[in-house]
Amino acid sequence: MKLKSAKVHQLVLESDVFINMPVLKHHGGAQMSSAMKNLMGCVWDRPVYHRTDLQQTIADFLTLRKPDLNIVDAYHPMVRNGPRGKSVEDCVEMKRLLASTDPVLIDTACTKLLGYSPEKVTHVKIGADLRLGTTDLSAAEVRSIKLA
Repeated sequence: MKLKSAKVHQLVLESDVFINMPVLKHHGGAQMSSAMKNLMGCVWDRPVYHRTDLQQTIADFLTLRKPDLNIVDAYHPMVRNGPRGKSVEDCVEMKRLLASTDPVLIDTACTKLLGYSPEKVTHVKIGADLRLGTTDLSAAEVRSIKLA
């Protein structure tokens, strides 16, 4: 573990229920931004992730607090040039919404939507190796809803 300390938003630590609602997108540094990467938004000093070990620190946050529910917006995900994009062509229409209590599992499902293997997105592999969730899509449930 490399994320030894972080100033985390108090509401995340004290809430009875923690719901994480990221938008799926390509990310140049982390390969993908989804449930696990979205949790960087709870940390005051996000540059510490980049100075330390981005992939490891993304996974490390889950040792502090895992969301009770993750809902990923994959309606119009950015598939290249993320996280900001360069043009509208960087996004594709998938019309999907995914939900799971397991952030590692939902990120595994998101890797498949972007055409990656879970091993390519290192923080997903690290999360599974730390037993913070699973990458076995057949062993647990991810709800994927196709929207009109």
